[in-house]
Amino acid sequence: MNQNQNQNQDRTRNRTRLLALVVLSLALVGAATAPALVSAVERGSPNLDVYLEDDEVETGTEETLELQIQNDAEVVVGAGERSTIARGVSVEIEDAGPFEAKSGETALGQIQDGQVVDAPQRIAVPDSVEPGEYDVSVRVRYAYISPIFEGSSSTERQTMSDRLDVTVVVPDEPRFDVTDVSTAVEPGASGEAVLEIENTGPVPSNYTKTAVSGGNGITVDGGTPDAPTEEVLGDLEPNESTTMTVDVGIDDGVSAGDRPLEVDFFYHDDDGIERQANSVATSLATIDQSFSIDGLESTLAVGYDGVVTGAVTNDGPRTIDDAVLTVAPQSDSLFVEDTRYALPELKSGESAEFRYPTDVSGQADAGPRQLQFTVEYSGGDRTTLEDGPMSERVVVDDDHEEFAIETGEADVRQGETSEVVLEVTNDRPETFSNIDAKLYTDSPLEAPNSDAFVSELGPNESAELRFEITAAPDAAVEVHPVELDFEYDTERGETAVSDVYQHPIDVGAGEDDDSNVGSIVTVMAFLTVAGLGAGLWWRRA
Repeated sequence: MNQNQNQNQDRTRNRTRLLALVVLSLALVGAATAPALVSAVERGSPNLDVYLEDDEVETGTEETLELQIQNDAEVVVGAGERSTIARGVSVEIEDAGPFEAKSGETALGQIQDGQVVDAPQRIAVPDSVEPGEYDVSVRVRYAYISPIFEGSSSTERQTMSDRLDVTVVVPDEPRFDVTDVSTAVEPGASGEAVLEIENTGPVPSNYTKTAVSGGNGITVDGGTPDAPTEEVLGDLEPNESTTMTVDVGIDDGVSAGDRPLEVDFFYHDDDGIERQANSVATSLATIDQSFSIDGLESTLAVGYDGVVTGAVTNDGPRTIDDAVLTVAPQSDSLFVEDTRYALPELKSGESAEFRYPTDVSGQADAGPRQLQFTVEYSGGDRTTLEDGPMSERVVVDDDHEEFAIETGEADVRQGETSEVVLEVTNDRPETFSNIDAKLYTDSPLEAPNSDAFVSELGPNESAELRFEITAAPDAAVEVHPVELDFEYDTERGETAVSDVYQHPIDVGAGEDDDSNVGSIVTVMAFLTVAGLGAGLWWRRA
């Protein structure tokens, strides 16, 4: 029994030793074959190439070359991925040929085996480039992982730089340019815009059509940017120009300045197939038409008619030939009978004077008043626009008389008829005409000639009025009042009657008045006394 147990124990020990040897052998075999397995997985490298599907460009434009970078990796041993990945890929146009590269080096990241990555690059195409095919060289830089040497489990990062070429085509086809866009339309209006178009290409353009679109508040022929309205231009030979007229509408909120227009061109080739030519980005210059009020003056006074005068200036860039200036008093005490003043044609920078007859209420207070001016004018073919209101201030003066009267010459005596000369002055700041003066007297004065006439009196001008006044013999030697009033025409052609003026007339003593009688009596008394004295002396003698 003990012998059998010992034999079993020996067999177990032998099996354990054998198993340990097998495990050790397998470990040694794995260690020996590991570099070979790594090598089989990792050996390979990326293989990058560049493609350009849409290779046509237009002269006189800045184009985007939609480059595509593809990684078609080379696998030497195994089917691993680490060595086939292009890492840190960047693209840059190195030689643009007749074009000008506008993009710098562009980072693309990593590109897996079989992957295609877009790499857009901008170039400028000068007008001088002739139709043809041109090579553009692209520099592609990248890195990848590879073993340090054959059979090694260690790797290193390899960097590569490849120069690849693509072909860019300048087609032999019509090309177009918009050389001018002119319009008189401004924000808030609609009207015509004229575009001048030239075929700058080397070949004729048959059955040419355009589609013009605006945006940002600009409407062309009622179309939209997504659905522009087409216009037919017809055939255009190389270097031939033509004009086209479109209807544009500009929203009121659009500020003055250049606003973009996109013009697409289409033509028929020799086979009658419609093709799209180049597109042109141009601009529509919206104008800022404005006006200003200068030199505002007034002759306003409480209770009287006056005038408001000034000048309106065209500060905008275009000629205005149908403008109307309107005024709106901001006070109920001012009344302007005709608030609309038709302006003459005004070129840019020109001014025109205006004149508004204005009444001031007799209940008004003297002081400043505000007026608001607005200019109405045509902003296109159909739309009436306004500039304003422009606020200006005038001053209403205190109530004062139209005329001032002074005595020029007056020698009125008791019992006599004398000529009286009065000097009348126009105290108002407007010209009066057809002035009829009327003199009124009361006893003991009479006026055989009570009328006088002055054809015209400007502001601060004076004239002499001649009347005849008779003083009664028994008129008191003192100052007597006379009254005058005036009927006259204002500058507006209205007839007005002034208030009644009182003026003093000094009546002097006549030749037969009491003072003269007293003198005669005194002389006679003196002579009588002298005679009596002489008689007495004679008698005494």
